[in-house]
Amino acid sequence: MVQVVLRMVTHGRRTAEMARTLRSLMLPLQAAAGFVSCRLYQEADRPEVLCYVEEWRTPEDLNQQIRSSHYTRLLALMESAVEPPDLQLNWVTDVKGLEYLETVRLLNYESTGD
Repeated sequence: MVQVVLRMVTHGRRTAEMARTLRSLMLPLQAAAGFVSCRLYQEADRPEVLCYVEEWRTPEDLNQQIRSSHYTRLLALMESAVEPPDLQLNWVTDVKGLEYLETVRLLNYESTGD
């Protein structure tokens, strides 16, 4: 899986507009080949900061999107950020859940009694 994480600082008065634009980009992605998920967050302590996250099954699926008009629109939006946007592409090779925490905590308890 490949995860795209985009963090942008917006003009305070334009945050809602930028969030609407990002949401408008999210809906068509659901029909794209290899789409896993897409989410939009707003930082609690800095509401002018938006975090946009996409997840794709394979690098090839992401590459197809990068060449699309979707990314042309996303890049244009990035250019309107107040500060240079922070963009990360994360290649995720393993995902663990609560079972992992339980296993680690159980192993720690057995070895230390804590």
